[in-house]
Amino acid sequence: MLKGKNPLFGSSSSRSLLFGSFLLFSLWVSQVSSQGCTNTCPPINFGTPVPSLCEGDLATEASTTSIIDKEYTVCHPASSKFRFRDFLGTGKVTVLSNFYIGCNAGRRESGVFAHTAQKYYDRYGNRTTFITSLKGGTTCNQWAGLYQADALELFPDGTVTPKEMPLTVLDQEYEIRDDWFTTPFGHPSYVILDGDLRVRHKFIGPCCGYEDYFDCTADVAVALDETLSGYIDAILMETGTNLVTDDAVNNVNNNNPQEETTPPQTATTPCTATEFSEWSDCSVTCGTGMEFRWRTVTPTTSGTLEDCPAPVETRPCVGPVAEPCPAEGSCIQEFGETWQVKTVASGFDGARDVAFHPTPGLHLGHYSEGRSFHPDQGEEAWVLNAHNHSVSIVTSLGTPVQSTISRRDRGYYHYMINATAFAFNMVSNSTRARDRDSFNYFAVCNANANTYLGSKEPNYFMGPTLYNTDPNNRNTVNRLGEPCGPEEPCFFLHADMLHEAPDCIGIAHDPEIRSAFGNVYWAFDNTGNNARAQLVRFDFQQPHGPGSMDHSVASIRRFPELEFARGPEGVHAGMVVHPARRELFVSVPSENRIIVVSVDSGSYARTAREEYPIYSNRLPSFEYNIFECVDHRELASGIQTPTGLALGPDGDLLFVAERDTGKILVLEVETGATLAEIATGFTSIGGLSFSPATNILHFVDEHTNTLNSVHPLSACANPEASRSSESFQTELGRAGQAVDEVANTNGFFAVYRNYECTVDPIIPAAVFFDQVHDDTGYASDNPDVQSMAGMDETAALLANRTDCGPTSELNFDALLLGGYYCHQCLPINDGSECDAGGVCTNVQWLGYFCSNEFYISNNGGTEPIAVTDGNRTKLETGQFPLRRGVTYRFTVQLGDQSVCLHDQPSSSSPPIAYDGNTGGCVTRGPLILNADNLPPELYLFASSSPDQPILELVQEGYVATNGATEEPDATDEPDDELDGAAGTAEVSPDDDEITIFTTAPGEPKQLSSESPNTGVVVGATLGCTAFLVILAAVGFFIIQQKAGKRGDLGEAPTASMQ
Repeated sequence: MLKGKNPLFGSSSSRSLLFGSFLLFSLWVSQVSSQGCTNTCPPINFGTPVPSLCEGDLATEASTTSIIDKEYTVCHPASSKFRFRDFLGTGKVTVLSNFYIGCNAGRRESGVFAHTAQKYYDRYGNRTTFITSLKGGTTCNQWAGLYQADALELFPDGTVTPKEMPLTVLDQEYEIRDDWFTTPFGHPSYVILDGDLRVRHKFIGPCCGYEDYFDCTADVAVALDETLSGYIDAILMETGTNLVTDDAVNNVNNNNPQEETTPPQTATTPCTATEFSEWSDCSVTCGTGMEFRWRTVTPTTSGTLEDCPAPVETRPCVGPVAEPCPAEGSCIQEFGETWQVKTVASGFDGARDVAFHPTPGLHLGHYSEGRSFHPDQGEEAWVLNAHNHSVSIVTSLGTPVQSTISRRDRGYYHYMINATAFAFNMVSNSTRARDRDSFNYFAVCNANANTYLGSKEPNYFMGPTLYNTDPNNRNTVNRLGEPCGPEEPCFFLHADMLHEAPDCIGIAHDPEIRSAFGNVYWAFDNTGNNARAQLVRFDFQQPHGPGSMDHSVASIRRFPELEFARGPEGVHAGMVVHPARRELFVSVPSENRIIVVSVDSGSYARTAREEYPIYSNRLPSFEYNIFECVDHRELASGIQTPTGLALGPDGDLLFVAERDTGKILVLEVETGATLAEIATGFTSIGGLSFSPATNILHFVDEHTNTLNSVHPLSACANPEASRSSESFQTELGRAGQAVDEVANTNGFFAVYRNYECTVDPIIPAAVFFDQVHDDTGYASDNPDVQSMAGMDETAALLANRTDCGPTSELNFDALLLGGYYCHQCLPINDGSECDAGGVCTNVQWLGYFCSNEFYISNNGGTEPIAVTDGNRTKLETGQFPLRRGVTYRFTVQLGDQSVCLHDQPSSSSPPIAYDGNTGGCVTRGPLILNADNLPPELYLFASSSPDQPILELVQEGYVATNGATEEPDATDEPDDELDGAAGTAEVSPDDDEITIFTTAPGEPKQLSSESPNTGVVVGATLGCTAFLVILAAVGFFIIQQKAGKRGDLGEAPTASMQ
């Protein structure tokens, strides 16, 4: 992004710096949003081209053939199906449009598109096909009615009436947009394909840039007709097919009102139905089940399926054998004939969920944070810690080299706060393009209403956070936001976050393969409507990626009819999606039951933005709607606080943690019957997960902070029999096939569906949340703050805010949005993750560094060994003061060279042991020292330079006189300034040096100042009343000096913890 040096930084005037910061910020925002209404393709996202289909590309090439073989359902003008492959052929032209519903400018163009589509259909018949995707929430008939009416209004003197064209696709998964108009390509927009399915034209419509429907006037919009016509005619001319065909003449005649005849009208019913079948057998072989009878229904020309009566009726029944069901077996395959509960890892901090990484070793590799790992041995379990807001990675599980390392986000107090559930995308064979597939991503669910660890009143701007576990591409960073080296502390950098499920206690990834990116998750929103919990479906769609705050591309669907009593605080709610049955299983801890939801059912009812006014983005590309009439049922009840859920390896069994009793129950997926249960001896079981390679069930326990397994000791020779009736299943399959075939709709038949349910499109006069920061915060009514482009420029000037109180006007979300990772108002050590006694210094938009963190490096062997501070500023040689109560981290980055600690000024003396290191030497990793436990004078030697110490470390207050030593006063205490105050860095554009101030007894001591610095430094005192602050201009310069591109805008790191 901004590169090189800027003369704005040559002045020490605060006025010049302030002006410069605004100007640079404006330039920066214009660049990150530069795609706008241009036809640039591939589109530019924060300076990076996004892989897309562009002019000249063939959709039939190997890398994109999957998109032409997808089947789409046309919902208007008549129900039909197509694949883009159907439009291959000489002389054919296919035109795609990208609109959003609502009162936005794109809707104005939809009427022009409809007019042009019908015009060419009248001329050329099926040689030209126009396709529009319906997305964002409405019904097909409503949308078609809108664009047809607009077409007649825009062209009042014409003879074209849209009827056969355009074909409208109910594109609920945004496949057409994501495949053909990859974000950030603007909208409204169009793609024109020739008969080879080559992209001949891809462009933005004339209404792009206008704020709403009324701003883009008719005379502006109708220019689209001329543009489309010119492009299409030229393509038709190439093959000599721009002649009106006989079929087209018939089309024109049929559309001529003067020649239409009115057929005789006869009274018809909207639907016909056959007689019901006989009742089926009972669904279960013993106990209570269900039986059904069915019929086929067929809408007539005057009706639709919605006009038809239900094709199925159900009633309860008792199986051939009454309860209790006899034991027909002695065991469950997954537990064996005998089994043992084993603790396989411990030492967690509020363990609430566990999941296995689909690709062991991808994240950590063989070496990370100065530690060796062995990804080729064992499996890799990830454990979610609610109390310290982190993830612990248990590597090489069950092998002699098993170890645990923990990691979190730098801004854990927002992005991972009190995380209670998480889920991986485990779908390795989705056939998605590699640059789109989110395999190996995970999302966390945060059980918090956005209180910043209790330091701020809740504003409910909270929801699931998405992470990419591939450590490349800045998905894992150091404190400064740079790619994390193998020797230094690493932190997650989130790929996306959505904010519509505060106090979330359960989450499951949907293994669907229709969406372009695979980022669909279901969440248990424990806040719901502030009275009852609800289910919410999140599709992150195209993640904004590390370093961005743009939430404009996503789809969130709320299901208020799936509401429950709010769960106990911090208790995990298990959720899992069955990939074959397309059913979501949900634990409801507060109601002692398990429910099942058909994830592909439900219909759009209305927007959710009025009833639930806190959401991530206001642009039309951000969908936030209410869906109703979803198929659901109760699978089991009477379970005492069900928590973790896991599907068995074959998908036939559901394993349920019963928290109150410490039991694990085994339910049959088909019937809900309890086939077995085992006692574990634990009292706070959370998440469950099967290890994918060994198929062993694992679970976490919060009170003991352990990861445990149920280990079979002997094979199960006589497993429990299914309770499902074979004859019932046979009749169910036969009925479903017959009903769907007659109705010409897949999935129309469902025994658990309420066919009388109708969606309610009326927005009630109710708002379930109040804005608590309606003029200063991210969750705000102010469109400049609630992320249109993803940034609030005024956030760059929040450095001097000291109104840190829980009810103050300062919204902490604005701090993260403004690039603050170290700020006096952020919780716990000013929001930073410095080691004990360290003081953080914010580096605007990128991260922060700590006063007690240093690097020993030689730039890969190309430079002499040097010691630098956390901002990579070279320290002067000589004595380095160590202060009591401060933990110092020296990260050694010298390749195979080691650095050793000595208490004599000679490397020939033996290295001394210190806490955590009995050998006294470090290679490729951290050397961590606490002055309280060390001799008063120490020396660091590198193995390649044994004659000269790298650095002399001297305890503050220690004095050497004629060979005699004077020990420091044991009563000396560290100064307050180093314990609590945040600092700022100043950068000179000429030499890239930074001046750091610390406090020694008496007065401040300048540790390093190799050249003068420009800028304004304001003195600081302890607490929320003051801190070292640099104006936002320095932040922009650091972007230039450190990265040459935009930094991370909302994330923040952390030190390693178990």
